[in-house]
Amino acid sequence: MLKTLKKNMIFLQYNILREQGTTRVTTKVFRIFILLLLAVIISCPQFASAMAEITSFSQSTGTVAYQGNSVPGYVSFELKTSEPTRGYILAVGNGVQTKINLSTMDYKTVHKVDWVPWDDTKKTPLPAGEYQLKAYMTDQGYNQLSGYPLGKLTVVSEPNPKPVIDQVSVNPAVFSPAYGGASTVKIPFNLNRPAEVQLVIWQNGAEIYTGSKTKLLPGSHSVSWNGTDKMGRIVQDGSYEIHFKYIETAFNYPATTPSGIKAGTVTIKDSDYDIPQWRLQQVVTNAVFHSDTISPDGDGVNDKASGQFTLAEPAKLSIFIANAAGAHVNKVVNEQTFPAGTHTLEWNGTDFMGGKAVNGNYFIKVQVIEGANSGYITFTDTVKYEGGYEIKALQPEKRVRVITDTASLSIDPMGQGYTAVKGDTFPLISETIESGKYHVLVKEGVSGTINASDVELVVETTAPNIPNTTEYTVVSGDTLWKIAAKFNTTISEIVRLNNLDPNKYLYIGQKLKVPAAGSPEPVRDPVIHTVQSGDTLWKIAQKYGTTIDAIVKANNLDPAKHLYIGQKITIPSEATNPEPPAVQPVIHTVVSGDTLWKISVKYGTTIDAIVKANNLDPAKYLMVGQKLTIPR
Repeated sequence: MLKTLKKNMIFLQYNILREQGTTRVTTKVFRIFILLLLAVIISCPQFASAMAEITSFSQSTGTVAYQGNSVPGYVSFELKTSEPTRGYILAVGNGVQTKINLSTMDYKTVHKVDWVPWDDTKKTPLPAGEYQLKAYMTDQGYNQLSGYPLGKLTVVSEPNPKPVIDQVSVNPAVFSPAYGGASTVKIPFNLNRPAEVQLVIWQNGAEIYTGSKTKLLPGSHSVSWNGTDKMGRIVQDGSYEIHFKYIETAFNYPATTPSGIKAGTVTIKDSDYDIPQWRLQQVVTNAVFHSDTISPDGDGVNDKASGQFTLAEPAKLSIFIANAAGAHVNKVVNEQTFPAGTHTLEWNGTDFMGGKAVNGNYFIKVQVIEGANSGYITFTDTVKYEGGYEIKALQPEKRVRVITDTASLSIDPMGQGYTAVKGDTFPLISETIESGKYHVLVKEGVSGTINASDVELVVETTAPNIPNTTEYTVVSGDTLWKIAAKFNTTISEIVRLNNLDPNKYLYIGQKLKVPAAGSPEPVRDPVIHTVQSGDTLWKIAQKYGTTIDAIVKANNLDPAKHLYIGQKITIPSEATNPEPPAVQPVIHTVVSGDTLWKISVKYGTTIDAIVKANNLDPAKYLMVGQKLTIPR
C-alpha cells in the first residue's frame, strides 16, 4: 500500500511540472528531484507509521559468561514487533561486533532466542566487557528498522565454568532387566545450558544402545533405560557405561557433530538375556519323537526320525536336533511361524554338513523368537542314533578334573561352546596334549577339547569298592527318584555308582548300575584326603558324598579351626557315618534358574532330602515363587 502511495505522489508531481511549462527539465535534474521527493515522503510521519515497530524487548540477565557458573552461561532474549519481521540483534563493543540471529527466514511478531556470548567470526568466546545491543529488522514490505537501541549486556570471564550436564545419578546402580521391558533404570541429571541431549550406553568401547534426541531447556531432567540393545534385545550381565551426547542449541549456528561425556556406570545382573523358561513353557507345551531309534542305512527302516511339537499360541520358531551336551547338530525348522496346535518335524540323521551324526542320544531343542528376543527350551524325549561313528573314552578310563572356577570347552559339532565348572570331571579320549588342549568325552557321544591349564589329571588313591550291583535299563517315564524307590536305594547312590549329573535328564535305553536287591551294605576302607588350597570341610564332604559331622568325628577335629594345606583327613565310609541330628528347616523361595541340584548344593543337603521333605515329583519343573522346606 505504501509503495502504491509513493508512486502516485511521484506521478502527481510530474504532472504539476508539466502543466507549469517545465517539460524541458533534463533527465538528470528530474532524477535528482525524484530522489529528494522520496526522501521527503519517507520522512513524513503519515508514511512512517506504516512500518513495523518494536513494541517490547526483554533479556533474562544483564551479565553473562561463556559456559557460566557464578553468573549465567547464556542469556534469553524476547523481542516483539507490531508487524511480522525477521532479523538479528547486533552486539557491539570492545572492538567486536557479532550477530545474534532472531529469525533468518520466517517473519514473526514474537522472537525468542537463547544465546551464549560467542564470536561466530573468530570462533571464540566474546571478550569480557560491555556490549550495546541494537536491532536490525525487516518487515514483509522490505522496510528496514536499522540500529534500534535495545540496551546493553555485560560479558565477564568465568574462571570455573560449568559443564553442560552434571549431577548425574543412576537408580538402581545394579539392575535386572526383565523380559517384557517392565523394569527400567532411571538416570536423573541437571542441564546447565540449552541443548539437544541423547542417552548412549557403551560396553567394551562400542555403542550398544542409543536413545532418542531431545531438545531441553536448563534444569532437572531424567532419562531411563530398559536394559535392551539397539535391536531391542535384553543385554547380558556385566558392567555398562552411561554416556550423554549433546549439542548446545544457544549458538547462532549449533554444531553438527555432538560432544559427549561419560556420566557413570550401571551393573546388569540376572538379566533375562534369553526369553525365560516360564515364558517358553507357555508357548511350547511339548515336543516328542515318534520313534525310539534312527539308523539311516537306507534299508527303509528307521531311516528318519519324525516327531511333533505342540504350541499353545502362535509363535515363530527354529527347531534344532541337539546332542547330550546341548550342542546343535542340525536345524530342522528355520525361523518359521506356526499357528497354535500340534505340528510335525523330521530329521534325516545328518549334521549341519550333511554327514552322519555320531552314535548317541539326541533331543528336540526349540528356539522361540519374539521380536528381537529369543530363548531355547530342550525337551526330555530322545531318539537314539545307531549305526554311525562311535566315540569312546580311553580304557582303562583316565579323567581330568576342572580346577578353575569355570572352563570353556569347544565341543562337536563345529566347535560349539560348553561351560564346565570347578570340580567337573571328563574322561580322556587321548592322553596327548595338542596345542595346549586335552581331547575329552564331554557327554555320551560328544567329544570336545579343554585347555590343559584348566584341569588336572585325576589320580585314584584307592581302587573303587563297588557294591553288589545289577544293571537297569531306563524306560519311558523313569526318573532318578522312581528308580531309587524301585530298588530301595537313594538318588545319591545311583548318581555315585554311575558318575551322573543329577541336573541332566535320563534317556530311554540308558544303562544304569543299581544296588542288587537284598545285597548287604558294603564296608568300605576309609579314604585319605590331603587338604589343598581352598578346601573346606563342606567342600570335602560334598566331594566324597559324606557329611561334615562324620569327617569331624572321624578325625577328632575342631570345626571352628581352619584346615591347613597338606593336612591328612580320613574320609569315613557311609556305613559308619551317623545320621546328622535334625535341626530346624529353612524355607527357600524358588527363583528363575533354580533346580533341585542347585538348591541342594546351596544348602549343603541332598536332592532326596528336599524331595521327601516337600513330597515332590523330581521329574516336574519347579515354579518361580514356589516355597520349599530345606531340611538341614
